[in-house]
Amino acid sequence: MESDSVIYGLLGRIHLLMRRVGNRITDVEYMRVNKDYAREIVRIALATDNGELAELCGRLRVAMELDAAPEVEVKSGPGLLERLRAIRPQATHPTERYVGSLR
Repeated sequence: MESDSVIYGLLGRIHLLMRRVGNRITDVEYMRVNKDYAREIVRIALATDNGELAELCGRLRVAMELDAAPEVEVKSGPGLLERLRAIRPQATHPTERYVGSLR
């Protein structure tokens, strides 16, 4: 991933050209932190068929690694609620539910 100054430079130029060519306003700060938003802005920018904008979008894709596969969250094991339920089985009768626990 490129340095922030390079990425902000590209984002600023894309913002300016999107304003001039496509009459669109973009949020540079949000585009820097949210890759989904940046991908959508790149998609909209490429639809304008502007050569300079297409070149900047290509450079931004490489700089921000927008074409990389999305991160997959791996669940490591059962959550806290499942572990607590496994320790004490569900009581069927209301009086049994409160035996040995706080009300």
